[in-house]
Amino acid sequence: MKAWQEEWDRLMAVYQPRRDEGVTAAFDLIDAVVDGGRPEILDLGGGTGSLCRSALARWPGAGTTLLDLDPVLMTIARETLPPAARLVTADLDTAAWTGALPHREYDAVVAVMALHYLPPGRVTALYAEIAGVLRGGGLLVVLDHMPDPGLPALSGRLRHRLSDADASNWNSWWTRAAADPVLGPAAAARTALLADRPSAEWTPPTAWHIDALRAAGYAEAGTGWRHGTHAAVVAVAGTAGKR
Repeated sequence: MKAWQEEWDRLMAVYQPRRDEGVTAAFDLIDAVVDGGRPEILDLGGGTGSLCRSALARWPGAGTTLLDLDPVLMTIARETLPPAARLVTADLDTAAWTGALPHREYDAVVAVMALHYLPPGRVTALYAEIAGVLRGGGLLVVLDHMPDPGLPALSGRLRHRLSDADASNWNSWWTRAAADPVLGPAAAARTALLADRPSAEWTPPTAWHIDALRAAGYAEAGTGWRHGTHAAVVAVAGTAGKR
């Protein structure tokens, strides 16, 4: 499974250039919130667990919870993450996901390339739901496709180059996973699970996310990192009603 996990991480690095740099920026922000302590981190749409793995390397003894729905990626995460990492199978497309969590009051919630398949109304509702599982002053970091509206033509060309560069590798990875004796059953379950789901991506600019986060009641919201068409928006949970 380790080879599958490493190949997935390389593929993700193509679709999100300087992904590691963005994750490091997110971790630096989390460090400022926990002030040198060991954070409790929730990774939404965490896939094969690369973010949890990096978090445990940076903060040995940190609490990590990975939440995802994909049977293939969760199989890889289950086989490659250390036992201390908690894995939760849940669907971000419904509010019921919060009930599947092992506990509340996370120091940080991070979503890397996880929200761009959700429609606008669901993302705004999700931001409010995330605020409910963050401790007062806790941090939400969302890294995703967030093109700069001031550079529409250049952003389009960048996205086109990425799409052309590795579409074949993406398809090849999933074809080989379906033929793998261990991942094959999970791949079949994934196909059935996603059969009726929309596949179109929705990628608004950072300003849209920031407005949605402020409307959801976060005390602060802004842009924490950017590279090309990818960015991270950051929000600090308010303390009202929090312990």
